[in-house]
Amino acid sequence: MANSIDTTTLVKAAEDFLASVKNFDGNPIARAALVKQADNLRYHSEDGFGTILRQFDGIHLTAAMNVLTSTGILVKIPTEGTISSNELAKAVNLDESVIQRAMRIVCAQGIGEERAPNVYAHNAKSLAYFDEGGKWFFKCIIDQDFALKQLPRYFKTHTRDDLLDRTKSPYAFAHNLEGKTYYETISADPERLEMFNKTLVQMEKTVPVLGMFPFSSLKTEVAAEPDRPFIVDVGGGLGEVLMSIQKEAPAGFGSKMILQDRPDVIDAIPSESIPHVTKMAHDFFTPQPVRNAHVYLLRRILHDFYDPVCIEIVKNIVSAMGPTSRLLIGDFVVPEQSHIGDDFMVYWMDFSMMMLTGQEKTASQFEKILNAAGLELVKIWPFRFGAQAIVEARLKAA
Repeated sequence: MANSIDTTTLVKAAEDFLASVKNFDGNPIARAALVKQADNLRYHSEDGFGTILRQFDGIHLTAAMNVLTSTGILVKIPTEGTISSNELAKAVNLDESVIQRAMRIVCAQGIGEERAPNVYAHNAKSLAYFDEGGKWFFKCIIDQDFALKQLPRYFKTHTRDDLLDRTKSPYAFAHNLEGKTYYETISADPERLEMFNKTLVQMEKTVPVLGMFPFSSLKTEVAAEPDRPFIVDVGGGLGEVLMSIQKEAPAGFGSKMILQDRPDVIDAIPSESIPHVTKMAHDFFTPQPVRNAHVYLLRRILHDFYDPVCIEIVKNIVSAMGPTSRLLIGDFVVPEQSHIGDDFMVYWMDFSMMMLTGQEKTASQFEKILNAAGLELVKIWPFRFGAQAIVEARLKAA
């Protein structure tokens, strides 16, 4: 039986979308909100079988683009001008019909253009697959898609406890490397490791640093105790986050800004690329060596792990915190209940984290972790769009 459509809800979704279109100014956040409203309109328009068909659309679009990128077809299309399917077939030594079939699918989705029958040109969306970030992110999609398809087999052959075991991740299982952690599995293949690192860089560009916790508000506090380190970025990667924070806290208000990560990461960072930042090798599974900093930051770390490991990591920081130190956790905060039209990124990120024995967390889950580690939740500072936030915590009052 076909699903009935709630016309009142549908009209409201259409009106909201139209209002946003009229006010759209090209701002990236406004664009994200606009796309979300367009999705909301579609959700209320389609019936149940339409939803299944949409999934079929998606897998064929991904498969077609995989063919076009992996065989070199896409790069043979000139960045200016056109080329025929016959010319492409000769250039990559493929049957012409394969090219035509794949290009129909992507062009119908607005990725590239068919200017005349079987004659193609690039547009902004197809060129995005040449961009360094887009190219590697799509490779990550294909890699993740392969692993996700193995989940039914994984759950048939593993226990509940296995899912929490860092050496028995679904991702390692899919690549026949069970016994290694997710990161060891990634590192086992140079191309996969490059894909992972380049994808992380791209993801960092899409995840906000500022616009949540007001770092600028700490100026008076830091100036009153300049000998205390201003901020310790635990597992902070290449230091881009600390450089962003300096836009609100120039040179850390004159106090130390410390970047911690694995020795191989720290050694690879030229000091001149992160001015006013002190590099320090540190394993966050060991006690924090920098004591009584104003701020300790864990950004995009805890989502890699389940609660017991998160508690261990946080306890290692708690051991170094002073009475007025803050712990800031930059992560997604999963809604306690899902609704049509929610920011979908937080949900697929959570599902992806399951592949490496991690989890995006709700506010109540964060509170549970903090409480177990000896901290109290002070405030959740949300970004103005989506589910990204900074969770602020302090030592429990005596």
